[in-house]
Amino acid sequence: MNKQEKIKQQQKAKEITKLKGFRITLIILFIILISLVSFMGIYVKDKNNMANIVPDFNLGSDIKGSRVVELNVVTEDTITLKDSDGNEIASGTREELENQGYTEELIKENSYEETSEKTNKDEVLNQDNYEKAKKIVSDRLKNANVTDYKVRQNKENGNMIVELKEDKNTDNIISTLAELGKFEMKDSETEEVLIDNNDVKDAKVLYTNTQSGVSVYLEIQFNREGKEKLKELSKTYTSNVTTEETANNTVTNEITEADLDVNNISNETTGETTENSNKKIDMIIDGTTIAEGQQFEEENGTGKLDLFIGSGSAISGDDQNNQLETYINQAQTIATLISNGEMPIKYSIESNKYIEAPVTAETIKYVVIGLVAVVAVMFIVLIVKFKSKGLLATISNVGFLAVILVILRLTNVEIGIGGIIGLALIQLFNYILMYMMLNAIKNKKENDKPMKDAIVKFCMIAIPAYIVSIVFAFSSYIPIYSFGMVVFWGITMIVIYNLIITRNLFIKAEEK
Repeated sequence: MNKQEKIKQQQKAKEITKLKGFRITLIILFIILISLVSFMGIYVKDKNNMANIVPDFNLGSDIKGSRVVELNVVTEDTITLKDSDGNEIASGTREELENQGYTEELIKENSYEETSEKTNKDEVLNQDNYEKAKKIVSDRLKNANVTDYKVRQNKENGNMIVELKEDKNTDNIISTLAELGKFEMKDSETEEVLIDNNDVKDAKVLYTNTQSGVSVYLEIQFNREGKEKLKELSKTYTSNVTTEETANNTVTNEITEADLDVNNISNETTGETTENSNKKIDMIIDGTTIAEGQQFEEENGTGKLDLFIGSGSAISGDDQNNQLETYINQAQTIATLISNGEMPIKYSIESNKYIEAPVTAETIKYVVIGLVAVVAVMFIVLIVKFKSKGLLATISNVGFLAVILVILRLTNVEIGIGGIIGLALIQLFNYILMYMMLNAIKNKKENDKPMKDAIVKFCMIAIPAYIVSIVFAFSSYIPIYSFGMVVFWGITMIVIYNLIITRNLFIKAEEK
């Protein structure tokens, strides 16, 4: 080999070394970046504050605590109050009337006439209706995106105990559990029921961004029969504007009080006014009118009806006049009630208790600190034994933890005690694989194939745990489900992450 060839080889070796160093630097920068995102978050301006757009961990009830609600079949009679002219004033159980201000003293003072009947008639108190009521309660919880809940029922009397995870929406969710959910569209004058729960397929909340803020709508979707009924109603209960030119007669299927609940329709182009005496519709849930005197602007053949709830600013959240969150909660409550049908039995909430988690947050904190300390000692041993490669393995492990924590947050996996045990287990698995890879390449010049062989060997060892995690992930018991999902994602990412990231770090550190 002549001198010129030696110089070329030296230059090529320098270029390869620089490339290796550059790739190691890029990998370490990636690890730093994903660690910052995972452990600190990404903050953007939201409602005059800085908000983290990375989702929070979905903690289970065995960490956050739970709410236990007792739903009992109403055994009291329903009392109807009428005035001297026979007009109905109010109705409900004695307790409900008192909550409305109709005490026994007030009733006697105003000489209201009382009539009573059984709230739940004997013929509805049967096993089929008990089971139907339990299913509706469970469906309402699912519709409200509650994942960690239990519904237990006494099959003898139909009473239920509902246990659900404590969070900021718990009170709103509980408020829907005992409601009948009786939805009706009635003729405003004759009170004839035109559409009811049997005609509804689904209901959901929609949002529309406008210049003034966010508008909240309740979209009601009708089944085949309901769609035909809606189409016929839209022909009969129409605003029927008869002026020759109507610039404000927009094409829409939305029913809004602001736009439609009027007695006169003004023509913006001609200035003419047409008297509107057409029939109107009231929309009612459990006796409460949610939209009064509504009309259609045109024939509705879509089978969907959008009801305007309200609008507010998504930016000025501190504004006392901004009721956007209130409108969203109202729309979600109505959607939950309409979507899951009418309860066949009237229930009442007898108790509503908060139950602390069996393991306190302070205990969890100490457990996590202890696990971090153990992991730190394990990787110190790795650094002492494998020197620079052990240090790179430690850096890579930090990136692995960051990646798996981001995935668990983005996939909304519920983290409970089982999930924490699962995290400890996958950290052990990752340590074992890294040790196997480092041991396989120790004192070897060519290290890529030994590392791949180590990964394949690890996969064979981890297959039983992987199968068990998949089975556990389908469990309805949250601690087991949480363990299964964490281990499933953990083993998946151990293989992918170490094949892409750790292997490249070790190759670049080993080859000369």
